[in-house]
Amino acid sequence: MATDNLRKRLSKNSDLTTKEINLVTGYFTEQSIPKKTVILKAGEIAQKAYYINKGCMRVFYVKEDVEISAYFFTEDMFTNACESFIGQKPSRHFIEAAEDSEVLSISYNKLEELYTKLPKANAFFRKMMEERFEAIHNSFTAQILETPEERYSNLQKNNPSLINRIPQHQIATYLGITPISLSRIRSRLKKKP
Repeated sequence: MATDNLRKRLSKNSDLTTKEINLVTGYFTEQSIPKKTVILKAGEIAQKAYYINKGCMRVFYVKEDVEISAYFFTEDMFTNACESFIGQKPSRHFIEAAEDSEVLSISYNKLEELYTKLPKANAFFRKMMEERFEAIHNSFTAQILETPEERYSNLQKNNPSLINRIPQHQIATYLGITPISLSRIRSRLKKKP
């Protein structure tokens, strides 16, 4: 069943009963999103949040016609343009499927309706937002405090599968470096014992 992973997540991270979990998952719609499909463009208002069953979604910005990867979301993660979705204002970034992806989506209006019907669902989604805020904050802090080599090493350690799933030029912009610099870092690290 498409909602099995989300059900497990709700069971593990909330005090919702089985009946309440069924109510929550009933608000989600299953979607297949082909690789390279842009599901949100800068300037649009985010109308959906997505739970990723399978695949990877990339959040990126465009500056001077260059795509800059900001974050990658993979299995068992929620993604959307938070500031746009919550505030119902235009997004500053894009979201695209970095791989063929299977997701469960919920619209802003459906989520608001769910909060009215089941107020304690709000606590679960708030916790997910807090986890996302912490991950993005850590990424932002790393850009300031760590060297590019340290950032790449941490990516290798904390999310090694991402390195093989995502094109190297996207990894490079995510790390705040050029693809040539990333190639040099990888060569240096291979030579280390």
